[in-house]
Amino acid sequence: MRLLLFRHAETAWTVTGQHTGRTDLELTPEGEAQARATATLFDRVLGDARLAELYSSPRKRALRTAALALSTSLTPVVTPLLAEVDYGEYEGLTPAQIRSRSPGWNLWENGCPGGETVERAAERADEFIRLLASRPDGEVVCAVSHGHLIRVLAARLLGLPAREGRLFTIKTASLAELVRVEGRYALSRWNLTHSTQ
Repeated sequence: MRLLLFRHAETAWTVTGQHTGRTDLELTPEGEAQARATATLFDRVLGDARLAELYSSPRKRALRTAALALSTSLTPVVTPLLAEVDYGEYEGLTPAQIRSRSPGWNLWENGCPGGETVERAAERADEFIRLLASRPDGEVVCAVSHGHLIRVLAARLLGLPAREGRLFTIKTASLAELVRVEGRYALSRWNLTHSTQ
């Protein structure tokens, strides 16, 4: 099975670096353009294959990105398993603002008061991975999600602790691909955008 991980396109808060978990922001005009431009990237990555299933976070920014980027008749399977990390009291704050309140803070080690730890987000990621286990090996599946959750999901797919999601960075409107071979996932592409074609 080929699993495509697709991060939503630009929002006002991705531009400013504010943590966006539960807040249901629309895409910016630039984000809409990014998502549309990603359609050609999907065509190149898919080649002759077709998507067998499309999963999405319930957030508007993910659903709109999928609608603009994917020329498919598939209706997204909307699941809270793909929602962004819940930043709790740190929702809407930049890392600098958070560190002014809590010096030395690091999402991967400390989590968010009133929100999720990375380990709690990993429980959702692991549940999504279990959901994928029943899908046939020849399929191509796409999951549209968010920056931190995709990084957690990538770590878990590769058999790493959730906190090792810190090893990955991911741009808005970018695509990653993992391939399942004999029950294990291997990373084959990461951080592809329409401008990296």
